[in-house]
Amino acid sequence: MLSKCVCVLIVVSLTLILGLIPIAGNVSAQEVSVSDYEVPVSAADRLLIDFSMNHATTGSTATTSKGNVGGVYKRFYDSLPFGYSIDVIGSGLMDKIIETDEYESNYSINGDAGVKKYLNQKGRSLKDIFGSLRVSSDMHRHYDRPASAATVGLGYGRFIEATALAKAVRIEEFLIKEGELNGHLPKAAILEISKIINRENEFEDKFGETYKKEWYKEMETVMRESGLLNETGLSAVGVLRIEEILEREAIADRFYGWDVALGSKFDITTPYTDQERPVANLDVSASYARPIAWQWQINERISVNTPFDSFASAYSLSLSSDISYELSNRIDLRLRHLLRLDKPDGADVENSHSFGLSFIYYIENNINLVVTEQLEKVPDEDITSNFTVLLNYRVF
Repeated sequence: MLSKCVCVLIVVSLTLILGLIPIAGNVSAQEVSVSDYEVPVSAADRLLIDFSMNHATTGSTATTSKGNVGGVYKRFYDSLPFGYSIDVIGSGLMDKIIETDEYESNYSINGDAGVKKYLNQKGRSLKDIFGSLRVSSDMHRHYDRPASAATVGLGYGRFIEATALAKAVRIEEFLIKEGELNGHLPKAAILEISKIINRENEFEDKFGETYKKEWYKEMETVMRESGLLNETGLSAVGVLRIEEILEREAIADRFYGWDVALGSKFDITTPYTDQERPVANLDVSASYARPIAWQWQINERISVNTPFDSFASAYSLSLSSDISYELSNRIDLRLRHLLRLDKPDGADVENSHSFGLSFIYYIENNINLVVTEQLEKVPDEDITSNFTVLLNYRVF
């Protein structure tokens, strides 16, 4: 069964790679590249709430009664010389045991927060060296207390949040299709429009409730100066298209960059009060992110750690892959794969896989329909499959 699962993952991966080739080739139509986009401050904020419920009866007797609620909060901020990130994932389950007429509950919360301090501001080639502190915590219903760990390290690299540039490229695409623009805007114009999009709060503070008029007008000025905008300027349809992209469509966060870090990880608290804290670990991690042709976003992260008292004879490795593709302006496809390798001292390597495929349909007013198929494979157990359909609410 494991070999079949691996084969499926390989086929999916090859399909994605082959699919990327023609898509990447279309980038030449647009002069701007994601690496051209540099801003002094990158920030992203996202809060999602999931809810599902299943209640079934036969006659007047309930046969199934359970509910699920989950939440995801992500916060990213990066500037020179400081940056931080917060990731929190939580879920709760309430299931009624029909035979005993009692409810069984379960919950799980995972949190991860990190800060970076860039150490060198003078030499450009060394400006991305940083010191870091990361704290993670897990809490489950059956734990005595939250398990927590901290990692102190030194690294190199930086990530840039480029969602505003993705929105500017989509605006250009729609305006060309509607005949408002006579061709692709020059690189400088696209970059300038993306900076204006990032300045929304500035326009709102300055002009109040009517700020959108001035906001769109400044974007129109950049298009007019390029010489590619129709002489009459933006039509009502063009303005509506811009408003739709900026205000109604949900565009997944776009990031590019990479970093590597070397540090020491140690447990602060163990999940059970009678469990001793293990010795500190050597921790090595690397991350990579990049949008491709603006429809694709690829995120990769690998982490390896080994205890200092059994260096290399015991270790754990995790490799996470997150790929999203915009099938349309309302439908996203997302693939997630997590591989874990764990080798205790003196024992064989154990591996586990988690693979998820999701279709997300953006309905309206921050409400999304999410269809997900999840496959799990852990040591000494058969593959488990879980299919869910739920409504997702994007708070911001």
